[in-house]
Amino acid sequence: MSNVPYRIYLSEEEMPRQWYNLRADMKEQPDPYLHPATHQPVGPEDMLPIFCEELCAQEMNATDRYIDIPEEVRNFYKIFRPSPLCRAYNLERALDTPAKIYYKFEGNNTSGSHKLNS
Repeated sequence: MSNVPYRIYLSEEEMPRQWYNLRADMKEQPDPYLHPATHQPVGPEDMLPIFCEELCAQEMNATDRYIDIPEEVRNFYKIFRPSPLCRAYNLERALDTPAKIYYKFEGNNTSGSHKLNS
């Protein structure tokens, strides 16, 4: 094991400015969402009753590896920071994996919601 600390705190300057879009790197794309009434693949317009326009566009995006995090969202993230990134050394050992496993504990978020920091 290396000497990576159990907890890593990011300064405001180190906080991510982009979300990583896993779909852009997938060799095989998942099946499309199906409309519950028509059973046909949904388009962004089908999601508008549930999500705002920007989220619909992000959800349908399978090509851009990185998506800029809007400044308003980044500013909101800062309110509930620092929430440390924790290294799961014991889980790594239990799984006998070479992977480095990290997690975030959002239970101290005073808003009562983990979604702000996801």
